[in-house]
Amino acid sequence: MAQKDLKNTSIKRSKIAILLLILTTILWGTSFIITKNITKDVPIFLYLALRFSIALFGFIPFFPHLKKLNKKIFWMGLITGLLYFFGIVFQTIGLQSTTAGKTGFITGLSTVIVPFLTWIGFKKPLRLRVWFAVILSVVGMAFLLLEGVSGLIIGDILVLICAFFFALYIVLNDKYVRLIDVYLYSIIQVLVISALSFICSLLLQESYNFLSFQPSFWFIMIYMGIAVMTLTILFQNWSQQYQGPTITAIIFTLEPVFAALFGYLIGNEILSLFGWIGCVLIFIAILISVIKNKNNKGEVKEDSS
Repeated sequence: MAQKDLKNTSIKRSKIAILLLILTTILWGTSFIITKNITKDVPIFLYLALRFSIALFGFIPFFPHLKKLNKKIFWMGLITGLLYFFGIVFQTIGLQSTTAGKTGFITGLSTVIVPFLTWIGFKKPLRLRVWFAVILSVVGMAFLLLEGVSGLIIGDILVLICAFFFALYIVLNDKYVRLIDVYLYSIIQVLVISALSFICSLLLQESYNFLSFQPSFWFIMIYMGIAVMTLTILFQNWSQQYQGPTITAIIFTLEPVFAALFGYLIGNEILSLFGWIGCVLIFIAILISVIKNKNNKGEVKEDSS
């Protein structure tokens, strides 16, 4: 009887995990168009500094973990925090001259880039499906770049650079989270990103009248900090205890789809036929890259928003 109850609990948690992972991709998907709209008025580094500082407040319940801090955790958090910082900066700057939907799909290419980085860094052989995914993604990128809207190409290239940084982040992050206290590690990452954003904002002498911020702005920033950052990290960490990496990675392919959906609903962004063909090809490439054979051990994609 106890064994049956344990099995039922496990099944229930598995279903909850799937729902939380889907919710995570929805939250990530909303971030692209919201960031694009906010940074039309608020300087980019100031926005990122506020966003990640608010996210840090969400980790306050885990601050007792700081007593376990050591050099190993600090350096791991610093390295991946730097990679994430560069990724989010290129993504945010790129968003200024491209659409939220395209940004979501191009950022998703980090999943296709990951196998090449593991091949270079860890000598892990590349399978035929990876090469096929690369061909599809390159063709998809060509369609996106040929969409024909003036000024979008620069933004697309910047977001593509972002995808490389996020791919590096995914490779190292997947290795590090298995070795250390994940909550303490996450706190260091968010702290590094927040500090770097403030430093860059000061160096660039960004200025904005804080008194002009409306209450609605702070509600949005709390959403972007707590919901899009803190909660998604917690949802992902909990859910991956009850779902395999392959299912997790496949669910995460929904992120660019939601990015395009919210780009249309909130920003009224409409892609051309070339744009949609490119997005579909990239989506298929991402899906191929995360589907694993039965004998392969899956890799999990981390937060790229």
